[in-house]
Amino acid sequence: MASSSLPNAMPAPSGVPERPKKLQRISQACDLCHRRSIRCRPSNENAQQQCQNCYDFGVECTYNRPSRRRRAPSTSQSAQNVLPVPALQATSTTSRSKSPSEHQVATGSSATSISANPRAYGDGPDYTGALAIVREGRTEDGVAIAWRSFVLASEQTIEQLLSVYMDIVYPIYPLFHAPTMWERLRKRDHLTDRGFFASIMAACALASARARDGALNEYTSYPKDGPVQQSEIFFSAAAEAIPKDLNKADGFGYMRACGLLALTSIQYGQIASMHQYLGHFCTMSAMRHLHNELHWPLELNLVDKEERRRLYWSMYCLDVLSTVVFNSIPKFDEVSANVRYPVEIDDENITPMGATSSGDVSWLRGWNFTTDLFRVLEHTIRRVHRNHAPPREDRPSVTLLLVSDAFTDSQIMENILHLYYQLPARFKDYTVIMSGDGADDRFGFQAANIQATLQLVRMTLFSVSIPNDVYQKCNVADQVLQTFHGICPRYLSAISTPLVYHLGGIGQLLASVMEGHLTEATYIRVRQLLESLVSLVETLESDLQPRAGASKGLRAQIDRIDTYMRMPAPIPPPTHHQNPNAFTIPPTQQQRDASSMYGMSGAMEDFTLPQEIVGDFPWPLIAHRPGYAHNATFHGFDGV
Repeated sequence: MASSSLPNAMPAPSGVPERPKKLQRISQACDLCHRRSIRCRPSNENAQQQCQNCYDFGVECTYNRPSRRRRAPSTSQSAQNVLPVPALQATSTTSRSKSPSEHQVATGSSATSISANPRAYGDGPDYTGALAIVREGRTEDGVAIAWRSFVLASEQTIEQLLSVYMDIVYPIYPLFHAPTMWERLRKRDHLTDRGFFASIMAACALASARARDGALNEYTSYPKDGPVQQSEIFFSAAAEAIPKDLNKADGFGYMRACGLLALTSIQYGQIASMHQYLGHFCTMSAMRHLHNELHWPLELNLVDKEERRRLYWSMYCLDVLSTVVFNSIPKFDEVSANVRYPVEIDDENITPMGATSSGDVSWLRGWNFTTDLFRVLEHTIRRVHRNHAPPREDRPSVTLLLVSDAFTDSQIMENILHLYYQLPARFKDYTVIMSGDGADDRFGFQAANIQATLQLVRMTLFSVSIPNDVYQKCNVADQVLQTFHGICPRYLSAISTPLVYHLGGIGQLLASVMEGHLTEATYIRVRQLLESLVSLVETLESDLQPRAGASKGLRAQIDRIDTYMRMPAPIPPPTHHQNPNAFTIPPTQQQRDASSMYGMSGAMEDFTLPQEIVGDFPWPLIAHRPGYAHNATFHGFDGV
C-alpha cells in the first residue's frame, strides 16, 4: 500500500503534486447498494465514510443487514408499526435537540440511515416512510404512507377536532386520559404507534361527524374550511390502520379505535357497521382478557388501567343500548366482568404513579351511576326476553328452574330512584344551561345522560309488566317526554344521534296503543303525545346529516291518521236488544275542544285503525314487535 494512505505518512514536499489515493475494492456491498442491486464502489470524495452511491444519494453508508446464515427478522412484527423499524427509533424530541452525530450515538447507526444527513432530509425523522421507499428502495405499504402524509399535513385540523372531541364527546365517552393524549400528540406518537394512530383518527372522525350534525355550541371552534366528507376521511384512515387479521392487532389502541368507529357508525346511521366494529372490539377484548384485570399486563401504570376501565364500561353500555334499541343479542355480561369502575378523580389529578383527590365531587361520579343504570338495564332485558320468549318445541326451557324474578318492575324502579336521590344535586339538575366552561358542562352532560338512561330503564321495566292499560302507557310516555323537553337542548344536540335511538322506546309504547282498540278520548291523548314526540325529534334531527328522516315520517303518518279520522264513520244498524233510553255520558269540554281541533264530530265507539296506516309506522326505532317482521331501521331515515 502506498505510504500516502498510511495514517502517519509524511506530507508531500511543497510544489510536488500529491499522489492520488488508491481506492480499495469493496468486498461486501453496503445496505443501499444491496437493496438496489447496483455496484458498490468507493467514493472519490468521501472514501473513508461512504461509497459513491451513498454519497450521491446523500444517505449514511451502513452495513446493518443480517447475514445470510441468520434468520431475517419477522415481517409480521414490523407490520404492526406505522413506520419502518429504523424510523421508530428516532423521536421528534431527540432529532430536534441533538446534532446528527449525537443522534447516531443515542439511537444507533440504523436510525441515521434515514435522517442523519441534514442536507438531504432535514433535522427531523422520516415520519411518513416515503423517503425510505423512494430514496433507498425499501418496500412498504403505500396506503399507510399516504395516510401518514395526510396526517402530517393536517396537524392543525387534528388538534381542533380533538378539542371538539374533548368538549362534546369526552363527557359521555372519556376514552382518553386528556393530559397523556395531548402529550403523546405533541410528540407525534400517533405517527410511530399504529394503534394510537387508529385511535386518534377514529376520535377525529367521531368529533367531525358530531360537529357536522349540529352538536357544537357557540363556545367550541371547528375547522369549517375542511371538506364535507372530512369525517369519512378520518374514518377511512382509522379503518385502514386496523390489521385485517385481528390476531395482529396487539395493542390497546386498536380496541379503542374499534369502539370509536362503532360510535361513529351510529352517527352515520350505519347500524351494520356499528355491529361490525363492536364485534371487532369484543373479539380483541376476549383475546386480551380485557374483562378481567387479573390478566392485564403487569407493567401497566395507573393511566393505562384507567383508560382500559373507561373503555370497557363505555363499550358495555353501548352494547346494552344496542341490545335495547336494535333488538340484538347482548355480548357482555356484567356479572362475569372483573373490571373496576374508573376512579372518581379528574384527569388532571391522575398520573402514571397515582391519583390525588381534590376533595370535590368529580363528574365521573355521575358517569359511574349511569353505568349502574345500564347494568340494571342489562338484567331487565334478559328478564324481558325470558317473559316474552315464544314457546320452544325443540328444547326444554331451563330458565324458570335457574332464574327467579323475585322483584316486580315497580320495586326495581323504586330501588333505582332511591339511589338516584342520593346523588349530589348537580347530577339531578338536568335543566341547567350549557355555560361553555368545560369543567361545569361535564356535570350538565352527566345530568342529561342520567335522565335519558333513567327514562330508558323505566320504559324497559314498564314493558316487563304485561297487563298495562292504555292510560298507564300514555301516562308513562307523557312523563318521559316532559323530562326530555326539560333537558337543555344543547346537551341533547351534543349527545346527538344516540339520543334519537333512546326515544325509540317511547315510539314503541305509543305504537302498541295505536295498534289496539281506541276510544275517542284515548286517541286524542295519544295524538297529543305524538305531537310532543315529533317536536322533540325535530329538535334533535334539525341539524343531523341524514335529514328528512324520523320526524318527517312521523309528521306524514300523523297526517294520514288525521285524514282517516275526519272521514265520516258508517252508522251501524240498530240491534234488537238496544235500549233507546240508555244513559249516555256527555263528553267533557276538553274532549269537545280536542274533537273540534282534530276534525272529529259526534261520539265514537271503540275503533281500531286500519293496519295499512299503523302497520308500518315510522317510529324513531322499529324493533321486532309481536306479529310484525320489521327490521331495526328508521323507515325513511336516509343512510340507515
